[in-house]
Amino acid sequence: MIIGDLLASRVLDHDGGGLGHVVDVRLALELRDDDADPETGDDVPLSQGALRSDLVGQAEVVGLLVSPHNGGSFLGYERTGVRSPWMIASLMRRMHRGTFLVAWEQVEQIEEGTITLAQGFDRLDPSLH
Repeated sequence: MIIGDLLASRVLDHDGGGLGHVVDVRLALELRDDDADPETGDDVPLSQGALRSDLVGQAEVVGLLVSPHNGGSFLGYERTGVRSPWMIASLMRRMHRGTFLVAWEQVEQIEEGTITLAQGFDRLDPSLH
């Protein structure tokens, strides 16, 4: 499966009720053990590890961001520290109000253009800290 196949898919609850559309896919990146600072031995955050793609292993899907109001991207404004330009940040928060994260394990079925969630799925906070 390609991530692009999930984006913009309609999301339904277990009973077929509409919840919105997939606006993003949340991934967890595997960091390799050789990412330690050679002088101190401490792990170096990926963001400070220069542009070394060899530090990154496989990516794993951990969840889907579902928006009931808008099918467009967050453009990075799901990060809690992003506040400017304020007008765009404010607009994006308004457009994506009600958006939630659903864990990948709670996806019950994937068909072309439609994703059905398991009964009793959890609506998780979509923010990135």
